[in-house]
Amino acid sequence: MNTTARLAVDLGTTHTVAVIHRPGQPPRPLLFDGTPLLPSGIYLDADGTPHTGRDAHRLASGEPDRFEPHPKRRIDDGTVLLGDHDTPVEQLLAAGLRRVADEARLTGVDPRTGTVLTCPADWGQPRRELLRAAARQAGLGEVELVDEPVAAAHYCLDLLGPQLPPGATLTIFDFGGGTLDVTVVRRETTGPRVLATGGLDDLGGIDIDDALVAHLGHLIALRDPDLWQRLHHPDNPVDRRDRQTLWAEIRAAKEMLSRTTTAPVTVPGRAEPLHLTREELDRIAAPLIARAVDETRRVLQRAGIEPTTLAALLLVGGSSRMPLVASRLHARLGIAPAVPEQPELPVAYGALRHPTTNRHTPPPTPVPPPPRPTPTPPPTTATPTAAPDRRRTRRVLTTTTALVTVAACVGTSLTGGNYLVDRLNSLIQQTNQTNRIPGVQDDRPTPDGTLAPGQTHPATATGAAAVTIADRAVITAAVGNGSTDITALPGSGGAAQWTTKIPIEPAELTLTAVDTTDGGLIIVDGKESATDDGKPVRAVLTATDGKLLWKSTWVNRHDVAYYGTNVIIETRGSIDGNAVLNIDLGTGKQRWQRAGNSDLLLIDRHRIEAMRQWPTTPDPAAGTLPASYGALHDTVTTTPTVVELNTTNGKGYTLDAHTGKVKSSGALPLDEERWVAFDNLVIGKLSNTSSAGRDVLAAYNATDLKQKWKLEQPAGVDIEHVKPCGPHLICAAIGETRKNRTIAIDTRTGKEAWSNPTESADDETWYAGPTTLICGDGLFNRISEARILGHDGRQHRQLGTFAAVTATNGTHMVVQEYDGTTSQWQVAVQEIATGRTTNGVTIGIDQPEQVTLHGNLVAVLTADRRTLTFTITDLAAAPAK
Repeated sequence: MNTTARLAVDLGTTHTVAVIHRPGQPPRPLLFDGTPLLPSGIYLDADGTPHTGRDAHRLASGEPDRFEPHPKRRIDDGTVLLGDHDTPVEQLLAAGLRRVADEARLTGVDPRTGTVLTCPADWGQPRRELLRAAARQAGLGEVELVDEPVAAAHYCLDLLGPQLPPGATLTIFDFGGGTLDVTVVRRETTGPRVLATGGLDDLGGIDIDDALVAHLGHLIALRDPDLWQRLHHPDNPVDRRDRQTLWAEIRAAKEMLSRTTTAPVTVPGRAEPLHLTREELDRIAAPLIARAVDETRRVLQRAGIEPTTLAALLLVGGSSRMPLVASRLHARLGIAPAVPEQPELPVAYGALRHPTTNRHTPPPTPVPPPPRPTPTPPPTTATPTAAPDRRRTRRVLTTTTALVTVAACVGTSLTGGNYLVDRLNSLIQQTNQTNRIPGVQDDRPTPDGTLAPGQTHPATATGAAAVTIADRAVITAAVGNGSTDITALPGSGGAAQWTTKIPIEPAELTLTAVDTTDGGLIIVDGKESATDDGKPVRAVLTATDGKLLWKSTWVNRHDVAYYGTNVIIETRGSIDGNAVLNIDLGTGKQRWQRAGNSDLLLIDRHRIEAMRQWPTTPDPAAGTLPASYGALHDTVTTTPTVVELNTTNGKGYTLDAHTGKVKSSGALPLDEERWVAFDNLVIGKLSNTSSAGRDVLAAYNATDLKQKWKLEQPAGVDIEHVKPCGPHLICAAIGETRKNRTIAIDTRTGKEAWSNPTESADDETWYAGPTTLICGDGLFNRISEARILGHDGRQHRQLGTFAAVTATNGTHMVVQEYDGTTSQWQVAVQEIATGRTTNGVTIGIDQPEQVTLHGNLVAVLTADRRTLTFTITDLAAAPAK
């Protein structure tokens, strides 16, 4: 037996991969039942004997309760109940590793002489020790542990060595069955240097599987509730086999859709299969992929690397096969990723290249392992992505993610897929509750008003599209063929008021109407404009006739507040590019500029806030805030004061919005992510430097920046979000184990006024109306699981579970809902405070891309790029912003 050979094992959540190397020979993967991918699941039979790989999956069809499909995700559970055996997790991990050791011995390799085992980078010492103990129990001896992203980096540098000069930087995006790891590596003359690592331990291929199961489970339940009940809650061996078969079918369909555009899903108990399309998969997976892309951007920012300077972006891990992964990364980062033919293998191959302390192990021969990656072609279109910033240690999945193409658009936070389908099943059983399923229950409210159709305007191009409302006209735009076509449709119907064509061709498009009470302007923002060297671009038109006033590239500029046709802008471009500007939107000319600090601003952090105020009386000097996602408006307005937060010197400054002159300054030790200016106060969470180990909400007078009050939280309690929520009220989302809540604080005293429980503080948000709040999950451009509260914190009502608020303005909101009987999406307008509603109008089988509300007009941009206009009658017109 060759005692100098080496073995590298990548113990994955879904599959385990092993590679062996003998001196003088190229590395090669071990085969398990003819494939390099060993399913990680473990089946424990009646006498306690473990079975692995395909055998385990086959045996599990008869007794699923004896099967654990993902032992790696149970690392912290201590023991797992399989059948009547309470089995230590160490034993489950050892069973899979023992299979690897046995196969290695059959090839003549003794695993005890030099085995490298990979593990996630964020695993602490207890997890690592348990893994080492499992390896010893499996007969692998004392193993070397290598972080998975570091192993992947070694593989990538070996593979691209001749193409990467010293100093070149690459990013490895490792998207596996259970986790995401992102690593930024620089090639040094001495080897790879890791500049930054990150990732999400609650995001992987099985989370996409969970979402698909929930999606198809809902469709099954609408057609045959008894069948879904049997599949979801099996109580006999036949039902348990059918349940496992359904999960396997859905997983196989997902994998098939990486190669085709449609895949059948056989449902046990149904004669005809369901069909899953690539488009459905992309819509369901999009919010999850958006989180992965956002995390990649964060890691690059921590490394101080611009995406466009990367020598390569390499995708590894089995979940990287999904075409949407590469297309979204390319659209967001501007660099075409490369994917190996077998993305599951690089981590194991790279582990062989990592230096080891085992003195018996010679260095491996530098032979490239799997075939070279091929660049993924750029996507034809790029759609907006949004993702929340979540702490890596939190496992959060939302029903919005799971049901985004069906009826959900809701945001109940939960842990794991079982809770998701449990929740779904309980909703199906409800018959007399307010939270109803469209098409299943007959308790729809009687319409009080009418949402009357106006006109339908098909897009003139096939690229990105957007819609907004300016006074009494609906403005719609579509991109294609080197330009963007924009049309103004009268809300009352009839021929277009004007059409124009502007010379930009962006991948993403946004329209904003500004100062619409007196003609006003239309801001056209585009990302990655092909006519502008792929840069962001802004153009401004007159709202009355569509005349182009100016256009310019618009890199890393964020609108803070509008004062007539002037806009306060914060730039967040680079280490030395932060600034606050006042721009005349009519000319594009800068009125004043103030340079900012040199800190690199990460996602969700900001250093400029306009002073918000509650609009008790009309104020001609008041400004307005940009609407979230172009459609969700708060009632608050702004005073002509801007607050600057400079974390470099720990100071704050109040500025005159019209002149840029400093009005006051002083110490302002706030966190850049969680702060706001409201009620002549600057309010936010104290920075870690000022309050290490304890979250504290503090308020500072804007006139002199002296602290007015502070509200301390117990250790371990997090302040997640801060925002006005009523006259003299500031709300904060508070995260605490099993006790998430939103609290309201009286800005005059700093005392808590009320508290309201929430599912997740991470995603909780609210939009303030004149007398009410819409509270709920703020992910994915909508408010899900919406609760209507008074300013006193008392809950008036809760929307249906499968309803989502997609636009707000004054006293009204647009509610989007899925009708399970017709499989169609509907929208209706409701008075927020009373619940009085219009009829629901059917939009189509795909959910709308954008909905906006202004006065008595509603505009809908459909998935097939049609603009639909509607007029609200018999409800009081929503006061315009």
